[in-house]
Amino acid sequence: MATSIIRKGKGVRLREVSDVKLDKIKIGLGWELRKGGHLDLDASVFLLGEDGKLPSDEYFVFYNNLESPDGMVKHKGDNRVGDAEGDDEEILLNLPYISPSVKELVFVVSIYDAQNRRHNFGNLEEAYIRVVNLKDSKEILNFDLDADYGDDTEVEFAKMRREDDGWRFIPTGVGSKIGLQGYVDKYIPEL
Repeated sequence: MATSIIRKGKGVRLREVSDVKLDKIKIGLGWELRKGGHLDLDASVFLLGEDGKLPSDEYFVFYNNLESPDGMVKHKGDNRVGDAEGDDEEILLNLPYISPSVKELVFVVSIYDAQNRRHNFGNLEEAYIRVVNLKDSKEILNFDLDADYGDDTEVEFAKMRREDDGWRFIPTGVGSKIGLQGYVDKYIPEL
């Protein structure tokens, strides 16, 4: 089956885009810098419960917490210069075994120390997020992001929502200037 190219906001059920059952997948994030640019981008994933909040801090997977409590969502580590061949950062998921209390995954890419360094997504080009079936290494979905985020310092690239019959991948492409801490604050439960 060929790669499905999807547009912002158009969700797709993962089971509908593959000839085989998608259990273990990779979310690959890639980007290129405009000439003379230098940015440290960081991929993160928030594992949210029914209430749209983190069940606990450990459900925020990023460069300082590389694995979810159930071990089913793993960040492959920080790439500080974005010069990798292919995907610059990767998040691995074992979908059937993600804790049943997790109802949604939110994928965010932020620029490290953006305010102090005066960096923004306007310095990027050819940014993308893709879904790869780890069983056969085939790309299933690809969502191209261009550098239309101007002064934004973070982009929520996509969400995955748990449904009765599997997971739905939804590219969102929402830029912001709230910082990674702003996302953390958004998803921490009220006391």
